[in-house]
Amino acid sequence: MPRECLKMNRLALARVRSVRRTFLFLAVMALLASALIGVSNPVAGTAPATPHFGPNVMITQAPAYTAGNPSIAVGSDGVAYLAFAGWAGPTTGTDVFFTKSANGRTWMPPVRVNNDATAFAQTNPSLALDSGNNISIAWVDGRSMNQDIWFSRSTNGGQSFSANVLVNLVTTNAQTEVRIAVDPVDSMLIHAVWTDTRAAGNADIYYANSTDGGLSFNPSSRVNNDAGGADQGAPAIAVAPNRDVQVVWRDARSAATKGTDIYAARSTNRGATWIYPATPWVNDDSGNVAQQEPTIAIDRAGTIYVAWTDFRSGPNPDIYAARSTSGGVSFGASVKVNDDVGPVWQFQPSLTANGGKIVVAWTDLRTGGSTNLDIYASTSLDGLTWSANVKVNDDSSAASQLQPSVSIDSTGDVFAAWSDSRGSGQDVYESVLDVVAPVSSPGAGLTGDQGAAIVFNASASTDNLGIASYAWDFGDSSGATGSTGSHTYANAGTYTAALTVWDYSGNSAMSTTTVTVRDTKAPVPLGGGDRSVDETQSLFFDGSASTDNVGVVSYAWDFGDGSSASTVTANHVYAHPGVYQATLTVTDAAGNSATSSFQVTVRSSPLLGWIEILAGIVAVLTIAVILLGWMVWGKRKRDEKHSRGPSAEHQVQPPPPPRDSDPLDMSFPPAPPKEP
Repeated sequence: MPRECLKMNRLALARVRSVRRTFLFLAVMALLASALIGVSNPVAGTAPATPHFGPNVMITQAPAYTAGNPSIAVGSDGVAYLAFAGWAGPTTGTDVFFTKSANGRTWMPPVRVNNDATAFAQTNPSLALDSGNNISIAWVDGRSMNQDIWFSRSTNGGQSFSANVLVNLVTTNAQTEVRIAVDPVDSMLIHAVWTDTRAAGNADIYYANSTDGGLSFNPSSRVNNDAGGADQGAPAIAVAPNRDVQVVWRDARSAATKGTDIYAARSTNRGATWIYPATPWVNDDSGNVAQQEPTIAIDRAGTIYVAWTDFRSGPNPDIYAARSTSGGVSFGASVKVNDDVGPVWQFQPSLTANGGKIVVAWTDLRTGGSTNLDIYASTSLDGLTWSANVKVNDDSSAASQLQPSVSIDSTGDVFAAWSDSRGSGQDVYESVLDVVAPVSSPGAGLTGDQGAAIVFNASASTDNLGIASYAWDFGDSSGATGSTGSHTYANAGTYTAALTVWDYSGNSAMSTTTVTVRDTKAPVPLGGGDRSVDETQSLFFDGSASTDNVGVVSYAWDFGDGSSASTVTANHVYAHPGVYQATLTVTDAAGNSATSSFQVTVRSSPLLGWIEILAGIVAVLTIAVILLGWMVWGKRKRDEKHSRGPSAEHQVQPPPPPRDSDPLDMSFPPAPPKEP
């Protein structure tokens, strides 16, 4: 290699090392500042408002043993696609890996993207998706013993990646800080920008594109239009719905009077030429302070949003944002995004826009006295007013969270990934802010028997990203948790059971179902019991003491002598002495019944016996009196007849006609004839 090339290469590497040293210096200063603000900024102890970012999930897993530099994007299929740099062992060193998740909680094992067999490092990946969710990834690669931009693509959902392709065709010195975007119409058109030190001692922004889906890249062109040797870096790129390519970057061309600013350019012809705003910088301050680390996003209406780290308020930077509704011709007023008022650092913003929502996430030191560096986020519907800032990471340790990357799905769910030191010290974590409430479904009306287990099943409940917990209220002052379970009701009746479900961001939904518990418990008949009574004496029967878990609705008495009653109480007279088998049957509303048998002994009455004897005697005497009277009357009649006699006393009368004998004829035989 010629001596001049070696000199330029050393210069480029020295610049990269200088950037790293600067970041380390800033981080140390931030940590020192945290000691000063720790007392005035304690950790909030209240629960986060709903919805909130869900449980943090560690992405790192074999074959990647460490992880950092995440780049995340959510596809039209709702799947989160993530690229990161991770150490894969001494053979291949630091590589670029890919993983994805349909719910933000479970991630597929990482797939290695770069295909080199060397131990040179591959870092700083940038991931972009096309309309068909094909995956494009570019990264900084040291396989050529220099830092270049390489690219690979997957058309099968990340199962495998294409052969790696060099993006920068000029490999002089170092190329770093790559960012890519895909055309919204032509999925084969891939745009890339990066920081390029091919001109020794001067870092510029370069652009290249591929029109064949990343199989090859066209020659690159310089984006920044300054003629001096100012330093440009940290580019970001997005493609508008009208296919204009929008690029922003950090620019030091006016560093002596304005510090570093955020510059912008757009191309309407795939990078052949670039158009610059009349006011070339996006930030609206006029002071000699630094603006750096820009990030860009464009919504479906074509509005351009830019966010950056801004030092206008002093040595502790804030996050500012601006928007353009003119396609990048001009930008509006800069707006502060972070809402803290302490002298602390906010930096490393990541910006995304989709579905009418804009989200910025950044690294924040506001609770540095207790939790060190954290990831915070804010949301806007117009890019002008921003919501209260929320903490994304859920740890309360002194670990540091850095390098956030954020994306939104079509429903407004926010996916964030970042580098995290809480575990091994070098991992990538991820969290989701789910804004869609779940749907509670306890099932159709349930029916079961009293005292028997009734099965409850909430598996029909749904959430776009999954349900975190279930809570049942069975309507009888008892409850349970879990998607399925059973419950036994002690009493029959109709109950309203309620199911509440929560997702991982705290959104909840509640619905009810009717539970009909059948009465299977028979009533208890009370009011029988053996008893004795004299014949013809009225006996009182009372079944009102009978009980039932719900209530007795009918009573049936069988007195054992062929008579019955259907009232709760009854009076009955037994006509004859004897032993009678009586029953009481009670029935509840469900048709359950029970019968109680008892014995009634009817005694003979002594007085009644004497009365009956006397009645018999009277009857006999009555008959005797009647017979006697009859006999007297008959005799008298005969006597009267003989005393009168006929007019011809001796006239012979013809004999009376014969007649049938009367068994009851009690007439006496005729008297003998009198002597003349």
